[in-house]
Amino acid sequence: MKTQAMIVRHKLFDRICHWTIVFLGLVTFMTGFSFFYPSFQWLSAISGTPQLARFTHPIFGLAMCLMLAVMLIRYYHHNKWNKYDLPWMKSIVHVLSDNEAKIPPIGHYNPGQKMLFRAFVIFILAFIVTGIMMWQEFFSVYFSAESINWATLIHSACAILMLIALAVHVWMATWIEGSITGMLYGKVSRAWVHKHHPAMLDEEGKQHD
Repeated sequence: MKTQAMIVRHKLFDRICHWTIVFLGLVTFMTGFSFFYPSFQWLSAISGTPQLARFTHPIFGLAMCLMLAVMLIRYYHHNKWNKYDLPWMKSIVHVLSDNEAKIPPIGHYNPGQKMLFRAFVIFILAFIVTGIMMWQEFFSVYFSAESINWATLIHSACAILMLIALAVHVWMATWIEGSITGMLYGKVSRAWVHKHHPAMLDEEGKQHD
């Protein structure tokens, strides 16, 4: 690909945030699931010992949520609903069957990605609030046992739902060839943009007007 044929899709700061979140999330989820059920206790080995896993889980989890919040704020303008979304959603059958000729143009992100964006916002808020309530060394003494039980239930449910959302996120990234390359190197070809997100340039042009 010629340099002039490439378009910036993800800036360096955003790519660093993304892959740092992947690392933090891996540690957080593995240590978290090691507490979830005795059969998963072996997952705590990522931190060394079960005791160390209980120490690292809230710290890595909070760092993950804060960095994810930063990234979501930076990507907020790409995830607003716009005129391209409804026609795309009405053509979801053609999207899933990869019938490109009948798929309406879409901007920087499609409605599926925008819904995931909103789901991640909810997960972050839930994790931070319930996680603080459950953090025994510092905050749990300020809450009743019943409140902590509810916090534990919500925290665990959100973890499972977020894992499902992440599986969908990975599927979307691998389904559209070139998406992962864009997050690795920051640039995608102009041909890729015209094929998968043809309204992206129009959106970004309006932001700079």
